[in-house]
Amino acid sequence: MEQRENRQEEVLVKPGKKKNRLPGILLSLVLLAAAAAGFLYADDFRLAVEPRGEMEMLVPSGRQYEDPGADVVLYDRWLFPYGLILTEVPVEMRSDMNSKVLGKYSVSYSAQAFGLSATAQRSLRVVDTASPVLTLISSGKTILPGRPYEEEGYIAVDNFDGNLTDQVKRTVGLDTITYTVMDSSGNPTTAERKIPYFDPLPPDLILEGEQTLTVPCGSVYTDPGYTATDNADGDMTEAVAVDGQVLWYQPGTYELVYTVADAFGNVSQKVRTVTVEAQSRPEVNWPKGKVIYLTFDDGPGPYTGWLLDILRKYGVKATFFVTDSGYDAMMTRIVKEGHSIGIHTMTHDYDTIYASEEAFFNDLVGMQDVIYRNTGVKTTLMRFPGGGSNVVSRYNEGIMTRLSQAVQDAGFQYFDWNVDSNDAGGALRAKTVAANVIGGADTHRVSVVLQHDIHAYSVEAVEDIIVWGLNNGYKFLPLKSDSPTMQHTVLN
Repeated sequence: MEQRENRQEEVLVKPGKKKNRLPGILLSLVLLAAAAAGFLYADDFRLAVEPRGEMEMLVPSGRQYEDPGADVVLYDRWLFPYGLILTEVPVEMRSDMNSKVLGKYSVSYSAQAFGLSATAQRSLRVVDTASPVLTLISSGKTILPGRPYEEEGYIAVDNFDGNLTDQVKRTVGLDTITYTVMDSSGNPTTAERKIPYFDPLPPDLILEGEQTLTVPCGSVYTDPGYTATDNADGDMTEAVAVDGQVLWYQPGTYELVYTVADAFGNVSQKVRTVTVEAQSRPEVNWPKGKVIYLTFDDGPGPYTGWLLDILRKYGVKATFFVTDSGYDAMMTRIVKEGHSIGIHTMTHDYDTIYASEEAFFNDLVGMQDVIYRNTGVKTTLMRFPGGGSNVVSRYNEGIMTRLSQAVQDAGFQYFDWNVDSNDAGGALRAKTVAANVIGGADTHRVSVVLQHDIHAYSVEAVEDIIVWGLNNGYKFLPLKSDSPTMQHTVLN
């Protein structure tokens, strides 16, 4: 026997009480002792049948029902207020349930003990949990894309509803058909058929422009373009992969491979050959007489306007190798007043500029574009940051040897100098700068002078240099593409 919670409303429920089990003989002795002591009264006894588990249960159709069983419980107000399970009292169970027929049923329980009887009932419901079986019929035929698919057939059968084929719904997609069906109990089934397309045709890949091209070195290569269309997938232009690279700054022959594949694995491929051709170099035209080419690097800056005023005062023309310093209006004035303008660098960051040929040319062409936007002049004059003989680029071994050749193949003319004002070194006064330039120019018939218009003392020295040059028979000219370059020996 097991002691249980009292189900009578007038008895306080105390959860957590341990169940007691007593053999039948021991229980009889307990009851006799209680009666002798005057604690047992027939009116105090109550017998109950209490089903185990849920009082309402769902039974899957077609499955054997296994009942959780029920307990016979004896209650007494004084002796067994929480109930005592009579483990040896049999429970009779009866049910009208048929697990093959959907519907509501019940299980009845009854028991007798000590002249008392009790009954209980559990509700059952037989339900259908099995989904219909949906079978797709396939003939193994294939069709060409773009042609309609002819349904090959399908069958839907349910364990209760029987044949549900006529209730199947079809949803046709781009390359799939989805079939759905639901039985009367709400159990769904879904199947999907991949439409058996067969596509033997590859995409039509067309290269715009010529398949063999020749472009001048130094002109950034722009691909003429391509298109790709497929009989099944439509426009596939964005799916085209292009392998290969045209180094527009390096003479040579390059191949670009265009590839596209449709959804059926058909591949089309085309090849374009691009020849980057070195540009011819202008023949140097040495000027007659004594000539000074004044050149200024690293500007424009806050003193460039002052410098232009001095040059205009004496009718002297000079050359400015400019940077992207933010003084755009000064670039415009330089060109309008008849001076030459050339490329120095956008950043003057040696670590960036000389990291690779590609990095250098990106900087070079970028600065060329800045000048063009401000002046309308697409200049090819240039000066290497640090000069052609610089050693700051040695972290990239041999790059100056390669670049000194590459820039000329790309149609640029690079200029060094044969007279250094030293205004970026120890000459920090105008008189020193002037003396350095005059002393150097006095030893050359043709001088290319290096100065920097970002230093006030260097700009201040220009008037003395001009006066000395004019008084000593020198002409001051701006650099042109065929002017003497005064190129240094390359040291890297």
